[in-house]
Amino acid sequence: MTKKEKHYLELLIEKSEKQQLSAAEQNLLDDFFQHEYDHAVWNTEISDSKAHISANIYQNVKKKSQLKKHFYGYYKYAIAATVILVATVGILLRPQVNVKEITVRTTAFTDSVKLSDGTTVYLAANSTFKYPENFDQTSRLVSLLKGNAFFKVAKDPAHPFVISSAGMTTKVLGTSFHISLDHRKSSVSVITGKVQVSSDRQVAVLKANEKAVFTPTEGLRKQKMDDLSLYSWYKKDISLNNVTLDKVFTLLSLKYGTSFKTEDQGLLNTRITLYVKNGLSLQNILDQINYITHLKLITHGNKIELRQ
Repeated sequence: MTKKEKHYLELLIEKSEKQQLSAAEQNLLDDFFQHEYDHAVWNTEISDSKAHISANIYQNVKKKSQLKKHFYGYYKYAIAATVILVATVGILLRPQVNVKEITVRTTAFTDSVKLSDGTTVYLAANSTFKYPENFDQTSRLVSLLKGNAFFKVAKDPAHPFVISSAGMTTKVLGTSFHISLDHRKSSVSVITGKVQVSSDRQVAVLKANEKAVFTPTEGLRKQKMDDLSLYSWYKKDISLNNVTLDKVFTLLSLKYGTSFKTEDQGLLNTRITLYVKNGLSLQNILDQINYITHLKLITHGNKIELRQ
């Protein structure tokens, strides 16, 4: 762009900012903007290069200006319109970029997902998780819509990893933690590292062995974790040492999607040491518990009843 052309450009922009453009000048700017937008061929691979877009439009206008001499006045306004177009090109192009989102649903078994940044997400049974196929350049945003998930987040301080889940937002840089959702409450339990959990009005920073529990009535509450064995459900082989049946049943419900009930709540305090090998069927595990405790676990579909 020559100094003379730049002078015209600056003059028109200055007049536009001061709202001193004549009706004819304003019409020329509007007409040019609409014409170039309607006929431009956008290359999405270089859409981030404002200089490239400006150069293409400039060359296009220049060719047209050489056809007839009286187009020279129009050409001056076209230069100004080019700058306006370049300034807004990000807004115009952004809605055209479709980010593919993937939803994973588990039923009676666990599953794991490897995200594009290297983060691994382990989904418990009966869980729903949504994530983009590729993260953008500003953040890493995912959603846990239902159930339970264990996250091993790849470290990237420049791009925080953010999980949206029923009333809570969890923000991390690189750590491992568990998120649990049900109809009564939501919770975040940190195994390693540090995370920030927030609701509408509260913020809690959690370190290893700490958890935050959120309910609509009580808000966000921070507390200590009492038993880390509960959060080993995503592992292939699980060792449970001297834990209550209540904890065992919670872990099995996460891993196999079953529910447990009993009329004698005292039985849930029975302690047991159990090894769950990868690939072992639920019925095999129940048989082991029956043998060790001399109790009866009776299967009704995906519901298990505990009896004396």
